[in-house]
Order: sequence, then C-alpha cells, then structure tokens
Amino acid sequence: MTRTAKVGTAFAIFAAAVSFLISLAGSSLKSTVQVFFLNIADGFDVSRGSLAIATTLFAVVTAITSSVIGHLADRIGAIPVLAIGTALNGIVLLVSATAGELWMFVLTYGVVGAVAVTMLSFVPLGVLADQLFQGRNSGLFYALLTNGAAVGFIVLVPLWTYLDDRMSWNRVLFAIGVVFLVVLLPLSLALVRLSVRRRPAAAAAAPRVSFWSATAITFRHPQMRALVLAFVGCGTTMAFIDVHLFPHLHDHGISDSVGASAVAVLGALEIAGSLAAGRLCDLGWTRATLMAAYALRATAMAMLLVVDLPATVIAFGAVFGASYLATVVATTVWVTRALPPGVRGTALGVLWAVHMLAVAVTSQGGAILADLHHNYTATIVASVVLTAVSVLLVARQPSPDAAAGDDTAPQEDIRPPVEV
Repeated sequence: MTRTAKVGTAFAIFAAAVSFLISLAGSSLKSTVQVFFLNIADGFDVSRGSLAIATTLFAVVTAITSSVIGHLADRIGAIPVLAIGTALNGIVLLVSATAGELWMFVLTYGVVGAVAVTMLSFVPLGVLADQLFQGRNSGLFYALLTNGAAVGFIVLVPLWTYLDDRMSWNRVLFAIGVVFLVVLLPLSLALVRLSVRRRPAAAAAAPRVSFWSATAITFRHPQMRALVLAFVGCGTTMAFIDVHLFPHLHDHGISDSVGASAVAVLGALEIAGSLAAGRLCDLGWTRATLMAAYALRATAMAMLLVVDLPATVIAFGAVFGASYLATVVATTVWVTRALPPGVRGTALGVLWAVHMLAVAVTSQGGAILADLHHNYTATIVASVVLTAVSVLLVARQPSPDAAAGDDTAPQEDIRPPVEV
C-alpha cells in the first residue's frame, strides 16, 4: 500500500469515528426531551399539550429544512455541515437548559434545535458516505454512520432514564451542551481542516446546481419519484413504532416489560440489518435489498394484528428491526447512484421531508382513528398496504447498480447555478 493510500485510509477511519460520535451525540437532543418531557413541563409549570408545541414544531421544521440542508451539503460538503450542526446543537442545549420562559424553550428547541439535529442526520451522513468513498463501499460506510443514532437509542435513553431521578433536566441538558462545545466541536473542526486538505480536484470542480434546479431534477427523475412515494411507507411505519406501539400493546394486555424487550430486540436487529443492507448494496443488490426491506416491514406490521402472545411481540421486534434502517440505507445508496453530484444531497433532503410529513400524518391520524374506533387496526392495515405498495414501486424500477458509475440523470437537466 502506498503512503498516499495509507493516509487516505487513516483519514477515512478518523472521519468515520468522529462522524459516528457526532451522530451518536446528535440523538441526545431529541431523546432527552422525550425522557424528561414531564419534568420539563413541570419545570415550566405548563400542561403537556403546551410543551408538545415544541415537539410538533420540531417535526415541522425538520420536514421544511431537510432538503435545504441536503443542498447545503452538496454545496459546501457534508463535513462542514456536520461541524456547523455540532456547534448549533451545543448552543441549543445550553440555551434550552437555561431558558426562563416556555416560549424561549419552544423556539430554541423547536426551530433552531430542529435545524441543528437535521444537520447531524441521515441526510448529510448520506452525502458524506458518497463524498468520501465515491460509490465504493459507501453503503456499508453509511450504515456504520447511521448506527450512531441506533446506538444512541440503545445506550443514551437508558442513561437519561437513570439520571431522571438523580439530576434535574436543566443540568443534564447543560452538561451535554458542554460536551458538544468542548469535545465534539474541536473534533469536527479538525475533521473539516483535514478534509479541506484532502478534497479531490474532481469534487472541487463538481457542478454547482441551484436549490430549485436540484429539486426539479429530483422530481423529474422517474426513479426518484418512485423512491419518494415508497419512502412514505417507511415514515408511516416508523411513526407507528415511535408513537402508537406501546398504547397498541397495552390495549391487547401486553405488559410494558414485554414491549421494552421487543424494542431492545428491535434495536439489536436494527444494527445488524443496516450493516447487512449496506454490504448487499455494495455487492450490487440495491433493488433486491430495498424490496426485501419493505417486504419485511409489511410483514412486521401485519404481525401487529395478532399480538396476544408475548412471543409474537418479540418476533415482531426482530422482523421490524431487521428492516428498520435497511430501507434508509438502500434508498440512500440508490439516490447516490442514480443522480449526479451536486443534486444528491437535495434529493436526500426531499426524501426525508416527505418521510417527516408521513410521520406527522400517521402520528396525528393514528391517534384520531384510535379515538374513533378504540383500536389501531385501521392504522395498521393502512401501514401494511402502504409498505406493500412500496415493494411494488421499487420492483418496477430498473436497478441502479448496472450504471453505478454513470450519471443516470440527463446532463441537460443540470443548468447553470442560480444563487439562492
């Protein structure tokens, strides 16, 4: 191995390690508010509904800004976006911890916090994997990065639960903010400095496409339209897990301990499934992997119609977990292979904007239907149908792997950049 190759490998390892840590820590802003939700409401002496404005605003702003942040990653690179997001996360945590009024907390967390978390999310991480590896093993690398959030779910949530009775939510948020600014921000800035030195000439000369042109290219591409529609099934089912799973299990007499065990199994299989999906995509099985992931998702949701036995609930966690990030990894790899540089980040942002809208609709719609019918059957059946449709949509598309090295989007679609 030449010296240049060794330096490149060392940089990739350092970039992966720092990005993984940032991704892991980035999940803390959402998870702390989820765990400390009641304590925060009591701290401001407000109702749950009043504090929920912050979390609702967070979801809306995330949906609105995802494509913009993806476009920013295309323009300036994913690593600088991660560094900016790291700084913003630290500031948001400190301000949220010291906010004296509810309106200040709502605006800080719901608006600035949403932008900060999106800068550390699946969108810039997908662009980073593509920019570092340029299609070679990018699927596995992306799976590794996104598992930062998965590990955060497994490790950090129990930590916040442990600290719930031992520290005030203000102190926890303040301490995490200090870690962001004192530890993670210097690491991210060091990564930026190294990436600037190693930036390939081809990347520097990549076409600069305006935000609106990149968005138009995304929607004109037939494969992208299919992937966006299929991703609705991903968002719908994820929302059910995040919001409605435990109430649904409770309605069927399943204890919280069994539900927690199912979630633990889901988390473990989530990691394994994402790594397997990344590797399969790198081997040229992107379409088959995405179809299998959606098929597993539809099967898992159908299993929720019969959850009278604990063993069925655990099995559901395993099947759903295997598909949990597999849909994300395979879809991201597909986007980076089907679209040219300068457009991919925006396209990933569009995907996640639609995903978050599906999350919002399922969260609210599922609750309304449950109030009307006193069960989640209609929501579950709708989720099964949507994910089955996702399988069909993906099956009708030509494989992106055959032309992985080509710009499959028509070059005439890339117009001169318009500053936005």
